[in-house]
Amino acid sequence: MHRLFEGITNRPWRRLLSAAWLALAAGCGGLEAGAEASEAPSTEGRAPQEAGPITSSSPGTTPPAEAAPAPRARPWFHRVGGPQDDLGTGLAVDGSGHLSLVWLSTPRQDAERAPVEGEQLALSLARYDPEGQRLWMREFPRNRVDAPRVVASPGGDLFLSGNAFLYDIDFGLGAASDGFLVKFSPEGEPLWQRRAGQKVYATVADASGGVFAAAEEWTPEGLLPVLAHHDAQGAFVWTRQLDVVERGTELRAAARMPSGQWLLAGRLEGVLTVDGQRFGAPGAPSLLLLAFGGDGRLAWGKAWSGVDAHVSGLKVDPAGRGVLVGQFSGDLTWGGSRLSGPGAFVLGTGAEGAERWAHALPCGQAPAAPAVALDGEGAVAAVCGDTLSLYSPEGEQRGEQALTPGECSEGNCPVVATALDFVPGHGLGLTGFQRHGDAVSGNQEAFLRLLAP
Repeated sequence: MHRLFEGITNRPWRRLLSAAWLALAAGCGGLEAGAEASEAPSTEGRAPQEAGPITSSSPGTTPPAEAAPAPRARPWFHRVGGPQDDLGTGLAVDGSGHLSLVWLSTPRQDAERAPVEGEQLALSLARYDPEGQRLWMREFPRNRVDAPRVVASPGGDLFLSGNAFLYDIDFGLGAASDGFLVKFSPEGEPLWQRRAGQKVYATVADASGGVFAAAEEWTPEGLLPVLAHHDAQGAFVWTRQLDVVERGTELRAAARMPSGQWLLAGRLEGVLTVDGQRFGAPGAPSLLLLAFGGDGRLAWGKAWSGVDAHVSGLKVDPAGRGVLVGQFSGDLTWGGSRLSGPGAFVLGTGAEGAERWAHALPCGQAPAAPAVALDGEGAVAAVCGDTLSLYSPEGEQRGEQALTPGECSEGNCPVVATALDFVPGHGLGLTGFQRHGDAVSGNQEAFLRLLAP
Protein backbone atom coordinates (compact mmCIF):
# COMPACT_ATOMS: atom_id res chain seq x y z
CA MET A 1 0.00 0.00 0.00
CA HIS A 2 2.80 2.41 0.78
CA ARG A 3 3.66 2.36 -2.93
CA LEU A 4 0.62 4.62 -3.38
CA PHE A 5 2.72 7.77 -3.20
CA GLU A 6 5.93 6.59 -4.81
CA GLY A 7 7.32 9.53 -6.74
CA ILE A 8 5.70 12.10 -4.47
CA THR A 9 8.65 12.44 -2.14
CA ASN A 10 11.20 13.47 -4.77
CA ARG A 11 12.66 16.90 -4.01
CA PRO A 12 10.96 18.97 -6.74
CA TRP A 13 7.56 17.63 -5.72
CA ARG A 14 8.21 18.12 -2.02
CA ARG A 15 8.86 21.79 -2.67
CA LEU A 16 5.40 22.06 -4.21
CA LEU A 17 3.56 20.68 -1.23
CA SER A 18 2.51 22.34 1.99
CA ALA A 19 3.54 20.75 5.29
CA ALA A 20 0.31 18.82 5.56
CA TRP A 21 0.61 17.46 2.04
CA LEU A 22 4.19 16.42 2.80
CA ALA A 23 2.94 14.47 5.79
CA LEU A 24 0.22 12.81 3.76
CA ALA A 25 2.61 11.99 0.91
CA ALA A 26 5.33 10.65 3.19
CA GLY A 27 3.28 7.98 4.92
CA CYS A 28 -0.38 8.07 3.94
CA GLY A 29 -1.20 5.70 6.76
CA GLY A 30 -4.66 7.20 6.87
CA LEU A 31 -5.55 5.20 3.76
CA GLU A 32 -5.04 1.97 5.66
CA ALA A 33 -8.00 0.15 7.15
CA GLY A 34 -8.01 -0.22 10.89
CA ALA A 35 -8.20 3.26 12.34
CA GLU A 36 -10.41 2.85 15.39
CA ALA A 37 -13.96 4.17 15.16
CA SER A 38 -13.89 6.01 18.47
CA GLU A 39 -13.83 9.58 19.65
CA ALA A 40 -10.11 9.22 20.42
CA PRO A 41 -7.79 9.69 17.43
CA SER A 42 -6.21 6.50 16.15
CA THR A 43 -2.47 5.96 16.29
CA GLU A 44 -2.43 3.38 13.52
CA GLY A 45 -0.83 4.16 10.17
CA ARG A 46 1.79 6.58 11.48
CA ALA A 47 4.78 7.00 9.20
CA PRO A 48 8.23 6.15 10.61
CA GLN A 49 10.44 9.05 11.60
CA GLU A 50 13.04 9.96 9.01
CA ALA A 51 16.68 9.44 10.03
CA GLY A 52 18.47 12.63 11.02
CA PRO A 53 21.84 13.76 9.66
CA ILE A 54 25.00 12.04 10.92
CA THR A 55 27.14 14.40 13.01
CA SER A 56 30.53 14.11 14.67
CA SER A 57 32.12 15.83 17.64
CA SER A 58 35.56 16.05 19.21
CA PRO A 59 36.31 14.16 22.47
CA GLY A 60 35.11 16.09 25.47
CA THR A 61 32.74 18.28 23.49
CA THR A 62 28.99 18.21 23.73
CA PRO A 63 27.20 17.19 20.54
CA PRO A 64 24.94 19.91 19.21
CA ALA A 65 21.35 19.64 20.38
CA GLU A 66 19.06 18.12 17.81
CA ALA A 67 15.88 19.94 16.97
CA ALA A 68 12.79 18.10 18.15
CA PRO A 69 10.89 16.55 15.25
CA ALA A 70 7.71 18.34 14.33
CA PRO A 71 4.62 16.56 15.65
CA ARG A 72 2.79 14.55 13.02
CA ALA A 73 -0.94 14.42 12.61
CA ARG A 74 -2.59 11.09 13.30
CA PRO A 75 -5.33 9.58 11.16
CA TRP A 76 -8.75 9.09 12.65
CA PHE A 77 -12.08 7.63 11.56
CA HIS A 78 -15.68 7.85 12.76
CA ARG A 79 -18.70 5.87 11.69
CA VAL A 80 -21.63 8.30 11.74
CA GLY A 81 -25.28 7.31 11.80
CA GLY A 82 -27.50 4.54 13.10
CA PRO A 83 -29.54 1.54 11.95
CA GLN A 84 -30.94 3.41 8.94
CA ASP A 85 -29.00 4.18 5.75
CA ASP A 86 -26.73 7.18 6.32
CA LEU A 87 -24.87 9.25 3.73
CA GLY A 88 -22.29 11.98 4.23
CA THR A 89 -23.10 14.67 1.68
CA GLY A 90 -21.00 17.71 2.63
CA LEU A 91 -17.72 18.57 4.33
CA ALA A 92 -16.09 21.93 5.07
CA VAL A 93 -12.93 23.05 6.86
CA ASP A 94 -12.55 26.51 8.41
CA GLY A 95 -9.45 28.59 9.00
CA SER A 96 -8.61 26.87 12.29
CA GLY A 97 -8.82 23.39 10.76
CA HIS A 98 -12.15 22.44 12.30
CA LEU A 99 -14.23 20.07 10.14
CA SER A 100 -17.99 20.36 9.70
CA LEU A 101 -20.01 17.48 8.33
CA VAL A 102 -23.59 17.17 7.11
CA TRP A 103 -25.24 13.79 6.56
CA LEU A 104 -28.64 12.33 5.75
CA SER A 105 -30.37 9.47 7.54
CA THR A 106 -32.99 7.56 5.53
CA PRO A 107 -35.10 4.53 6.56
CA ARG A 108 -34.02 1.42 4.68
CA GLN A 109 -37.47 0.71 3.28
CA ASP A 110 -37.05 3.79 1.10
CA ALA A 111 -34.57 1.68 -0.87
CA GLU A 112 -36.89 -1.36 -0.87
CA ARG A 113 -34.95 -2.99 1.92
CA ALA A 114 -36.34 -4.51 5.08
CA PRO A 115 -37.01 -1.92 7.83
CA VAL A 116 -35.11 -2.14 11.10
CA GLU A 117 -35.96 -1.00 14.61
CA GLY A 118 -34.95 2.52 15.50
CA GLU A 119 -34.42 3.83 11.98
CA GLN A 120 -35.22 7.49 11.38
CA LEU A 121 -35.43 10.22 8.80
CA ALA A 122 -33.13 13.11 9.70
CA LEU A 123 -30.54 15.64 8.59
CA SER A 124 -27.55 16.09 10.92
CA LEU A 125 -24.83 18.72 11.17
CA ALA A 126 -21.71 18.26 13.33
CA ARG A 127 -18.39 19.97 14.00
CA TYR A 128 -15.09 18.30 14.89
CA ASP A 129 -11.68 19.59 15.89
CA PRO A 130 -8.65 18.65 13.75
CA GLU A 131 -7.83 15.73 16.07
CA GLY A 132 -11.26 14.16 15.50
CA GLN A 133 -13.02 15.15 18.71
CA ARG A 134 -16.68 15.96 18.14
CA LEU A 135 -17.50 19.42 19.45
CA TRP A 136 -21.25 19.41 18.84
CA MET A 137 -23.99 17.84 16.72
CA ARG A 138 -27.42 19.09 15.69
CA GLU A 139 -30.11 16.73 14.40
CA PHE A 140 -33.14 17.97 12.45
CA PRO A 141 -36.12 15.68 11.71
CA ARG A 142 -37.05 15.87 8.07
CA ASN A 143 -39.39 14.52 5.41
CA ARG A 144 -37.44 14.95 2.20
CA VAL A 145 -34.26 17.01 1.69
CA ASP A 146 -32.09 16.83 -1.39
CA ALA A 147 -28.33 17.42 -1.65
CA PRO A 148 -27.50 19.20 1.62
CA ARG A 149 -24.08 20.88 1.62
CA VAL A 150 -22.03 22.86 4.11
CA VAL A 151 -19.36 25.53 3.58
CA ALA A 152 -17.31 27.33 6.23
CA SER A 153 -15.90 30.83 6.49
CA PRO A 154 -12.31 31.27 7.71
CA GLY A 155 -13.69 32.39 11.08
CA GLY A 156 -15.80 29.27 11.55
CA ASP A 157 -19.28 30.42 10.49
CA LEU A 158 -21.16 27.65 8.71
CA PHE A 159 -23.62 27.85 5.82
CA LEU A 160 -25.95 24.89 5.32
CA SER A 161 -27.84 24.64 2.03
CA GLY A 162 -30.09 22.12 0.36
CA ASN A 163 -33.49 21.57 -1.21
CA ALA A 164 -36.65 20.91 0.80
CA PHE A 165 -38.62 20.09 -2.31
CA LEU A 166 -41.77 18.51 -0.82
CA TYR A 167 -41.98 19.50 2.83
CA ASP A 168 -40.56 22.25 5.03
CA ILE A 169 -37.72 21.67 7.49
CA ASP A 170 -37.12 23.63 10.70
CA PHE A 171 -33.56 24.52 11.73
CA GLY A 172 -34.75 26.56 14.69
CA LEU A 173 -35.72 29.68 12.73
CA GLY A 174 -39.10 28.58 11.39
CA ALA A 175 -40.01 26.65 8.27
CA ALA A 176 -37.38 26.48 5.53
CA SER A 177 -38.61 25.47 2.10
CA ASP A 178 -37.43 25.02 -1.48
CA GLY A 179 -33.74 25.91 -1.85
CA PHE A 180 -32.73 26.95 1.67
CA LEU A 181 -29.63 28.71 3.00
CA VAL A 182 -29.02 28.76 6.78
CA LYS A 183 -26.14 30.39 8.65
CA PHE A 184 -24.88 28.80 11.88
CA SER A 185 -22.38 30.18 14.38
CA PRO A 186 -19.18 28.22 15.09
CA GLU A 187 -21.00 26.91 18.19
CA GLY A 188 -23.84 25.50 16.08
CA GLU A 189 -26.50 28.13 16.77
CA PRO A 190 -28.73 29.10 13.82
CA LEU A 191 -28.39 32.80 13.01
CA TRP A 192 -30.47 33.43 9.91
CA GLN A 193 -31.99 31.64 6.94
CA ARG A 194 -32.99 32.62 3.43
CA ARG A 195 -34.80 31.06 0.50
CA ALA A 196 -32.20 30.96 -2.29
CA GLY A 197 -34.47 29.74 -5.10
CA GLN A 198 -36.55 26.78 -6.12
CA LYS A 199 -33.31 24.81 -5.85
CA VAL A 200 -29.87 25.86 -4.65
CA TYR A 201 -26.82 24.10 -6.07
CA ALA A 202 -23.65 25.83 -4.87
CA THR A 203 -22.54 28.06 -2.01
CA VAL A 204 -19.18 29.69 -1.28
CA ALA A 205 -18.31 31.51 1.95
CA ASP A 206 -16.42 34.78 1.81
CA ALA A 207 -13.81 36.05 4.29
CA SER A 208 -16.22 38.42 6.06
CA GLY A 209 -18.93 36.02 7.21
CA GLY A 210 -21.01 36.33 4.05
CA VAL A 211 -21.87 33.79 1.38
CA PHE A 212 -22.45 33.49 -2.37
CA ALA A 213 -25.20 31.19 -3.66
CA ALA A 214 -26.00 29.83 -7.12
CA ALA A 215 -29.58 28.63 -7.53
CA GLU A 216 -32.43 28.47 -10.03
CA GLU A 217 -36.10 29.35 -10.19
CA TRP A 218 -38.67 27.44 -12.22
CA THR A 219 -40.84 29.61 -14.44
CA PRO A 220 -43.40 28.85 -17.17
CA GLU A 221 -40.78 30.00 -19.66
CA GLY A 222 -38.07 27.67 -18.34
CA LEU A 223 -35.21 27.52 -15.84
CA LEU A 224 -33.97 30.85 -14.51
CA PRO A 225 -30.45 30.89 -12.95
CA VAL A 226 -30.27 33.06 -9.82
CA LEU A 227 -27.08 34.38 -8.22
CA ALA A 228 -26.75 36.20 -4.90
CA HIS A 229 -24.07 37.45 -2.53
CA HIS A 230 -25.25 37.86 1.09
CA ASP A 231 -23.35 39.76 3.76
CA ALA A 232 -22.71 38.44 7.29
CA GLN A 233 -26.22 39.46 8.43
CA GLY A 234 -27.94 37.85 5.44
CA ALA A 235 -28.67 41.05 3.53
CA PHE A 236 -28.04 41.20 -0.20
CA VAL A 237 -24.71 42.62 -1.33
CA TRP A 238 -26.10 41.98 -4.80
CA THR A 239 -28.44 39.57 -6.52
CA ARG A 240 -29.35 38.97 -10.14
CA GLN A 241 -31.25 36.65 -12.45
CA LEU A 242 -29.77 35.47 -15.73
CA ASP A 243 -31.84 34.83 -18.83
CA VAL A 244 -34.02 31.74 -19.06
CA VAL A 245 -31.95 28.72 -20.11
CA GLU A 246 -32.86 25.51 -21.86
CA ARG A 247 -33.43 22.32 -19.90
CA GLY A 248 -30.18 20.44 -19.55
CA THR A 249 -28.35 23.55 -18.36
CA GLU A 250 -26.64 22.88 -15.01
CA LEU A 251 -24.71 25.83 -13.57
CA ARG A 252 -23.96 24.03 -10.32
CA ALA A 253 -20.37 24.73 -9.25
CA ALA A 254 -18.91 27.94 -7.86
CA ALA A 255 -15.73 29.31 -6.28
CA ARG A 256 -14.28 32.60 -5.05
CA MET A 257 -11.19 33.92 -6.82
CA PRO A 258 -8.30 35.79 -5.15
CA SER A 259 -9.38 38.89 -7.09
CA GLY A 260 -12.74 38.83 -5.27
CA GLN A 261 -14.63 37.67 -8.36
CA TRP A 262 -17.11 34.80 -8.17
CA LEU A 263 -16.57 31.95 -10.63
CA LEU A 264 -19.52 29.90 -11.87
CA ALA A 265 -19.14 26.69 -13.91
CA GLY A 266 -21.36 24.06 -15.45
CA ARG A 267 -23.15 22.71 -18.45
CA LEU A 268 -24.96 25.03 -20.85
CA GLU A 269 -27.55 23.72 -23.26
CA GLY A 270 -28.03 26.03 -26.24
CA VAL A 271 -27.26 29.75 -25.95
CA LEU A 272 -27.04 32.18 -23.02
CA THR A 273 -26.47 35.94 -23.22
CA VAL A 274 -25.03 37.64 -20.14
CA ASP A 275 -24.51 41.41 -20.03
CA GLY A 276 -24.40 41.56 -23.82
CA GLN A 277 -22.01 38.63 -24.30
CA ARG A 278 -23.28 35.50 -26.04
CA PHE A 279 -22.15 32.02 -25.03
CA GLY A 280 -22.81 28.56 -26.44
CA ALA A 281 -24.33 27.36 -29.71
CA PRO A 282 -27.92 26.53 -30.73
CA GLY A 283 -28.84 22.89 -30.21
CA ALA A 284 -25.50 21.96 -28.65
CA PRO A 285 -24.10 21.54 -25.13
CA SER A 286 -21.18 23.65 -23.89
CA LEU A 287 -18.88 23.75 -20.91
CA LEU A 288 -19.34 27.24 -19.45
CA LEU A 289 -17.20 29.40 -17.13
CA LEU A 290 -18.50 32.80 -15.99
CA ALA A 291 -16.81 35.24 -13.60
CA PHE A 292 -18.79 37.96 -11.80
CA GLY A 293 -17.35 41.01 -10.10
CA GLY A 294 -18.12 42.45 -6.69
CA ASP A 295 -21.16 44.24 -8.13
CA GLY A 296 -22.60 41.13 -9.78
CA ARG A 297 -21.73 42.21 -13.31
CA LEU A 298 -20.03 39.82 -15.70
CA ALA A 299 -16.24 40.22 -15.56
CA TRP A 300 -15.43 37.61 -18.19
CA GLY A 301 -16.76 34.36 -19.58
CA LYS A 302 -15.81 31.47 -21.81
CA ALA A 303 -17.69 28.57 -23.39
CA TRP A 304 -16.44 25.40 -25.05
CA SER A 305 -19.15 24.48 -27.53
CA GLY A 306 -19.76 20.80 -28.17
CA VAL A 307 -18.36 19.70 -24.79
CA ASP A 308 -20.96 17.61 -22.95
CA ALA A 309 -19.71 17.92 -19.36
CA HIS A 310 -21.46 18.00 -15.98
CA VAL A 311 -19.32 19.89 -13.46
CA SER A 312 -19.64 18.67 -9.87
CA GLY A 313 -16.67 20.43 -8.25
CA LEU A 314 -14.74 23.68 -8.70
CA LYS A 315 -11.86 25.11 -6.65
CA VAL A 316 -9.46 28.03 -7.12
CA ASP A 317 -6.04 28.26 -5.47
CA PRO A 318 -4.41 31.44 -4.07
CA ALA A 319 -2.62 31.98 -7.39
CA GLY A 320 -5.95 32.09 -9.25
CA ARG A 321 -5.57 28.69 -10.92
CA GLY A 322 -8.79 26.71 -11.11
CA VAL A 323 -9.56 23.00 -11.07
CA LEU A 324 -12.84 21.46 -12.25
CA VAL A 325 -14.08 17.89 -11.83
CA GLY A 326 -17.15 16.21 -13.25
CA GLN A 327 -18.45 13.68 -15.73
CA PHE A 328 -18.58 13.87 -19.51
CA SER A 329 -19.71 12.09 -22.67
CA GLY A 330 -18.05 12.00 -26.09
CA ASP A 331 -14.62 13.53 -26.59
CA LEU A 332 -13.10 16.30 -24.51
CA THR A 333 -9.99 18.11 -25.77
CA TRP A 334 -8.32 20.36 -23.22
CA GLY A 335 -4.86 21.87 -22.94
CA GLY A 336 -3.44 19.57 -25.61
CA SER A 337 -4.95 16.42 -24.05
CA ARG A 338 -7.83 14.46 -25.50
CA LEU A 339 -10.15 12.50 -23.23
CA SER A 340 -12.67 9.97 -24.50
CA GLY A 341 -15.92 9.40 -22.61
CA PRO A 342 -18.11 8.48 -21.04
CA GLY A 343 -16.13 9.00 -17.88
CA ALA A 344 -14.97 11.49 -15.27
CA PHE A 345 -12.48 14.35 -15.67
CA VAL A 346 -10.23 16.71 -13.77
CA LEU A 347 -9.27 19.92 -15.63
CA GLY A 348 -6.81 22.67 -14.72
CA THR A 349 -7.46 26.29 -15.76
CA GLY A 350 -5.47 29.50 -15.74
CA ALA A 351 -6.29 33.17 -16.10
CA GLU A 352 -9.77 33.78 -17.53
CA GLY A 353 -10.35 30.09 -18.20
CA ALA A 354 -7.14 29.36 -20.08
CA GLU A 355 -6.75 25.62 -20.65
CA ARG A 356 -3.84 24.15 -18.67
CA TRP A 357 -4.05 20.37 -18.18
CA ALA A 358 -6.52 17.48 -18.18
CA HIS A 359 -6.81 13.90 -16.96
CA ALA A 360 -9.44 11.20 -17.07
CA LEU A 361 -10.43 10.65 -13.44
CA PRO A 362 -10.66 7.01 -12.30
CA CYS A 363 -13.75 6.10 -10.27
CA GLY A 364 -13.14 2.46 -9.35
CA GLN A 365 -16.00 0.05 -8.83
CA ALA A 366 -18.40 2.55 -7.29
CA PRO A 367 -18.82 5.62 -9.53
CA ALA A 368 -20.15 8.82 -7.99
CA ALA A 369 -20.04 12.53 -8.75
CA PRO A 370 -16.38 13.57 -8.38
CA ALA A 371 -15.20 16.06 -5.76
CA VAL A 372 -12.00 18.10 -5.54
CA ALA A 373 -9.87 19.93 -2.98
CA LEU A 374 -6.77 22.15 -3.19
CA ASP A 375 -4.11 22.82 -0.61
CA GLY A 376 -2.66 26.27 -0.01
CA GLU A 377 -0.06 25.86 -2.76
CA GLY A 378 -2.32 24.47 -5.46
CA ALA A 379 -1.71 20.71 -5.09
CA VAL A 380 -4.87 18.81 -6.11
CA ALA A 381 -6.76 15.96 -4.48
CA ALA A 382 -9.72 14.53 -6.40
CA VAL A 383 -12.01 11.66 -5.45
CA CYS A 384 -14.49 9.74 -7.58
CA GLY A 385 -16.36 6.80 -6.11
CA ASP A 386 -13.79 4.77 -4.21
CA THR A 387 -10.64 6.18 -5.84
CA LEU A 388 -8.45 9.03 -4.61
CA SER A 389 -6.11 10.77 -7.07
CA LEU A 390 -3.38 13.35 -6.41
CA TYR A 391 -1.88 15.88 -8.84
CA SER A 392 0.70 18.65 -8.69
CA PRO A 393 -0.39 22.25 -9.40
CA GLU A 394 0.95 21.70 -12.93
CA GLY A 395 -1.25 18.63 -13.40
CA GLU A 396 1.39 15.94 -13.01
CA GLN A 397 -0.20 12.83 -11.52
CA ARG A 398 1.34 11.93 -8.16
CA GLY A 399 -0.73 9.07 -6.81
CA GLU A 400 -3.85 6.97 -7.19
CA GLN A 401 -5.40 4.45 -4.82
CA ALA A 402 -8.69 2.74 -4.08
CA LEU A 403 -9.89 3.78 -0.63
CA THR A 404 -9.95 1.05 1.97
CA PRO A 405 -12.58 1.10 4.73
CA GLY A 406 -11.70 2.92 7.91
CA GLU A 407 -13.19 0.19 10.10
CA CYS A 408 -14.78 -3.07 8.97
CA SER A 409 -15.55 -6.23 10.93
CA GLU A 410 -17.81 -7.73 8.27
CA GLY A 411 -15.02 -8.62 5.85
CA ASN A 412 -16.35 -6.58 2.94
CA CYS A 413 -17.15 -2.88 3.37
CA PRO A 414 -17.34 -0.97 0.07
CA VAL A 415 -16.46 2.72 0.34
CA VAL A 416 -17.90 5.58 -1.70
CA ALA A 417 -16.54 9.09 -1.12
CA THR A 418 -18.71 12.13 -1.79
CA ALA A 419 -16.78 15.14 -0.45
CA LEU A 420 -13.30 16.07 0.73
CA ASP A 421 -11.46 19.10 2.01
CA PHE A 422 -7.94 19.93 3.05
CA VAL A 423 -7.11 20.30 6.77
CA PRO A 424 -4.04 22.58 7.00
CA GLY A 425 -1.22 20.99 8.95
CA HIS A 426 -3.04 17.67 9.35
CA GLY A 427 -4.05 16.02 6.08
CA LEU A 428 -7.17 15.37 4.05
CA GLY A 429 -10.71 15.16 5.44
CA LEU A 430 -13.09 12.81 3.67
CA THR A 431 -16.76 11.81 3.91
CA GLY A 432 -19.21 9.56 2.07
CA PHE A 433 -20.57 6.15 3.08
CA GLN A 434 -19.49 2.60 3.82
CA ARG A 435 -21.68 -0.46 3.44
CA HIS A 436 -21.29 -2.90 6.34
CA GLY A 437 -22.66 -6.28 5.32
CA ASP A 438 -24.61 -7.35 2.26
CA ALA A 439 -26.79 -5.15 0.06
CA VAL A 440 -30.05 -6.61 1.40
CA SER A 441 -29.58 -6.49 5.16
CA GLY A 442 -26.30 -4.61 5.62
CA ASN A 443 -26.04 -1.24 7.33
CA GLN A 444 -24.96 1.75 5.26
CA GLU A 445 -23.22 4.33 7.43
CA ALA A 446 -21.80 7.76 6.82
CA PHE A 447 -18.21 8.37 7.86
CA LEU A 448 -15.80 11.16 8.60
CA ARG A 449 -12.08 10.49 8.48
CA LEU A 450 -8.72 12.18 8.31
CA LEU A 451 -6.15 10.75 5.93
CA ALA A 452 -2.74 11.45 7.45
CA PRO A 453 0.41 9.60 8.50
